[in-house]
Amino acid sequence: MTERRGWIVGLGWTLIVAGCAPSPEHPGASAAEHPRPVEAVDPLPAQPLPKASFYIPSDTGTVARHVRDRALATQVLLALSDVPELRAYLPTVVVQEGRVTLRGVVPSEALRQRMAQVAARVPGVEAVLNELEVEAADDASTRYHTVRPGETLWDIARRYGLSVPELRRQNGLRTATIRPGQRLRVR
Repeated sequence: MTERRGWIVGLGWTLIVAGCAPSPEHPGASAAEHPRPVEAVDPLPAQPLPKASFYIPSDTGTVARHVRDRALATQVLLALSDVPELRAYLPTVVVQEGRVTLRGVVPSEALRQRMAQVAARVPGVEAVLNELEVEAADDASTRYHTVRPGETLWDIARRYGLSVPELRRQNGLRTATIRPGQRLRVR
């Protein structure tokens, strides 16, 4: 029998899989007749994963930290949406290592402060950076659009004669992700 050995590497653990393949001397022998162990080797020296891997969130954190940050961002958005007066103005929430950044536009300073208070009360939030902008009350030409299910930034930008980058810049959006009920400044 000739021996086949494979390596499965992932998240700091290495699994060595040993198996059998028929050899020219014993063509009828099977792997079931000669079971081989599977051994775990902990851990191999850390080697950087290829940049093309989809599960590498950034160069500055671990996958577990990225998952915790995404979960915390979701918890903050849920907490904000639980407050009826804040639902129409849900901001973009960015979390990095437990620090929450709120971005977007709200109609008053009171709502701006209220959002920061609600976000700060969510368990796991270490700090809140409030980058929310208060819309100008005296500018009659300012218009807003409330996002409906199925709409994209491209749809909204086209409706109001804007480019997608311009619409993102006006609303402090780092990504093209929008949610139904979100209020976007369109003029």
